Amino acid sequence: MNSFDFASWVPILAIALVIILFVGWGISVYNRLVKSRNASKEALQGIDVALEMRFDQIKAQADAVSGIVKKEVDVILGATALRTGRTIEQLNMQEKTELNGAMEDAEQQILAKASAAGPGALVSREDYPTMRGHDNVEIMQRTINEVEERLQAARRVYNRAATKYNTSRETFPAVLIARPLGFSGHELFELTDRRKETAYDLKGYLD
Repeated sequence: MNSFDFASWVPILAIALVIILFVGWGISVYNRLVKSRNASKEALQGIDVALEMRFDQIKAQADAVSGIVKKEVDVILGATALRTGRTIEQLNMQEKTELNGAMEDAEQQILAKASAAGPGALVSREDYPTMRGHDNVEIMQRTINEVEERLQAARRVYNRAATKYNTSRETFPAVLIARPLGFSGHELFELTDRRKETAYDLKGYLD
């Protein structure tokens, strides 16, 4: 009866151990990347919600001013990526940035019209029949600021999560398997504040 030759099995056991360790490492890295990517995608939903809220609020603000401004705002918003019929959630990051810039332009049109035409240019909303012109402008400015703050907060949360995910997929040795497994990078969401480029004289509205 032949005795068990342990020495001949050492190379095979060593190779099996290396394979097991490599598979275990791959699973660990994959799960970490999936968790990081999902956190980034979840944070992106906060930006989508903030953009939708800003879009709805601008439409409501346009309804509260003259018909000419409403048409101008409709043209501005209609010239964005939404003209394709897709929802905000379906837009890529560049199109979201384009849409946000268009909404800033629309806000500029509303405030510029109010500043140039005077308090009489604004009309009361149907659900607030006793509201005065300067009250409308004050509500508009407060609404714009609140929505902008929500968008800024959502942007910070998303950019933090996206940066963490991008770092995870670009760090060695995860970078060796990230791309082959389909883990593409996430773009950061940048904001511009075009309203700062133009100063509006609203004196008399908020007195």
